[in-house]
Amino acid sequence: MKAITLGGERIECDELEEGRNGVVLSYADRVVGYVPYEQLACVAETRTPVASSSIRSIGYDDEEKALEIEFQSGGIYRYAEVAHSTYEAFLSARSHGSYFHENVRGQYDYRRVR
Repeated sequence: MKAITLGGERIECDELEEGRNGVVLSYADRVVGYVPYEQLACVAETRTPVASSSIRSIGYDDEEKALEIEFQSGGIYRYAEVAHSTYEAFLSARSHGSYFHENVRGQYDYRRVR
């Protein structure tokens, strides 16, 4: 998931804890941020969990046309200029790992998010 502040900052997290004056954001049992309620625009689910031995979750950002993949190893990667139809096919693939290797890996520019 992702917490987005009113200033546009995006903080990637896998868990949030609501406090008295704001939210504490954590990733892999490590605190990665704190946002006071008055600065919090929203919290959005960014990826859908999938059943795969190599991939934990898959997400898509329509605005940026970016495919985001979280691997079981903990790495998160964003692939640029990916068609929404590719994301849909990826989600519905019998084998997410095979689909990744055949249709995504080496096909798109990417950057490591975490």
